[in-house]
Amino acid sequence: MASSGKPGRKPKRTYVRVARQAAASPDEKPGGREMGRYLEGLERAGRLVAHGELTEPKGDLLVFRARELDEAERVLRTDPWGEVGGAQSELLEWDPEQFGSGVNLELPPARGSGRLTLLQRVAVVVSDQAKAIRFYHEGLGLEIRERDEETGYVELSLGKGTAALSLVQPRTDWGEPHYSEAMARLGTRTGIVFQTDSVPALELRLRHLGARVTQPTREEPWGGRTVRFTDPDGNEFLAFDSTTDAAPAHRRL
Repeated sequence: MASSGKPGRKPKRTYVRVARQAAASPDEKPGGREMGRYLEGLERAGRLVAHGELTEPKGDLLVFRARELDEAERVLRTDPWGEVGGAQSELLEWDPEQFGSGVNLELPPARGSGRLTLLQRVAVVVSDQAKAIRFYHEGLGLEIRERDEETGYVELSLGKGTAALSLVQPRTDWGEPHYSEAMARLGTRTGIVFQTDSVPALELRLRHLGARVTQPTREEPWGGRTVRFTDPDGNEFLAFDSTTDAAPAHRRL
């Protein structure tokens, strides 16, 4: 990259550290507290962009900011994954033009400033929670992440670190207008979009479940396919796959 010639501090670039565990010790990894302290230090310094676990092969992914390669290497000197025996680490510079901007490349606001850090859950109103759980858990394969029999609270998700669906069954003891407002959300278009590895296979699965398919598999101009379907209460969802490397510019919800 050519220098602009302007004086002052260099802008921070984004780097990716990929650590892969050795096949002989797939369960060896840093302790949670040790890794947590390291990540907290990166966040305080305004370096942390993203962090997550790799599943195949097992390992760890860290995305962080540094002004140049030498600085990035210094940041990784205290990386707990550097102490894992047999782990193989690779340091790469993130290229937004090649890989896209799937991470936020802007410097984050100061910690504690009210910045959003996670999309936690989205509520879906259902009339029969037990029936809905069977559809989402046994039919679609979402995991029950949290459940409280006493209060009727339940969350389901596609796995750790993903946003959850909270299945809300309205109760008359909520009083008005809360009960009526919740009931009015039954059987509506939710605006929730899922991604699948095969829309035709998902449609077949939905029909075997007895779900209502409101829009069969459709080829889209951006190179993928979509299907619309409802849960037992008529709440409508959209699912898509992509048969090309190009992601759609937008999807009408």
